[in-house]
Amino acid sequence: MAASAEKFDRSTFQSELSTLCHSLDAPYSSKVTEQILEAFDEYLDDSYVWLRCTSKPADVVNFRLAFHGKRIDTTAILASAGWIGIDDEPAKMVRSWSSQEDAEQWCDFDPSRGIAKTWIYFRRLQPIQEILCTHDLPAPVAARLPDLQAAGLEHVNYAAVDYANRSINVYFLLPGGLSAERAARYVALAGSTPPSEADVQIISDNTHPMQTFGVTIVPETGHIPRVAFYAPIENAENFPSLKNERMRKFFSEHPSRDPRKLHILSWSYGAGDSKTYMKGEASYAGYSEELSRDMFLRWIE
Repeated sequence: MAASAEKFDRSTFQSELSTLCHSLDAPYSSKVTEQILEAFDEYLDDSYVWLRCTSKPADVVNFRLAFHGKRIDTTAILASAGWIGIDDEPAKMVRSWSSQEDAEQWCDFDPSRGIAKTWIYFRRLQPIQEILCTHDLPAPVAARLPDLQAAGLEHVNYAAVDYANRSINVYFLLPGGLSAERAARYVALAGSTPPSEADVQIISDNTHPMQTFGVTIVPETGHIPRVAFYAPIENAENFPSLKNERMRKFFSEHPSRDPRKLHILSWSYGAGDSKTYMKGEASYAGYSEELSRDMFLRWIE
């Protein structure tokens, strides 16, 4: 019989998150974290909870609340808590995107400051023109449509508004594997030099049968500061190509209440060293293989 996941416990989560943040020299506020959990209390038991870390020293360790199967207007909750204005342009973008059929809003939080990002998960893939050309997005965003299409980026599985960095993210579902030519074409969008042959091979080996590729856009200018490849990894703390000490520590120490953990590695590229780094995500509670399989099958049906 398969092991069942433990019920989410607020006090346990806060204690474990605090310990992880302190171990990674990441900022943490018990008061802010309590405010976040209180604001979303009625949804916590059924949430899919993630932890996220980057290779940057002393960078924040975020946590994500994914509300699968629920149509929640998170902008109203965030505005009520005082973190955003209900009529702020980013909030309007979130509501515009999530008006799509079967779209869901999820949230990433900084445990020292509050809301960091709102995700929109599309249960069915959306054409890129439907995402970039909505009436609540500035014109410079829509102006990047030809560049993204020329790079072969057409089908969107997620979008996000990053409140912390004043940017938006668009994520594409792509065929698995990666060639040097495709990799160079994708990262050129952010002004990056092509990934090394070794990195292309590592990404290619771990992105089958499909992969997610993310593009960050600054709404006011249309500038693309970075792009990223995402790959699920088994036991990332033992992944031979993961050399960054902070990332290895995150994957070896992060708590999880799931019977089976899911790890995701991300390679981020941009113009300059500050835009080229790694990110890692780890499931904490609510993950199931059935849920992931259902998401994938809906995207390809």
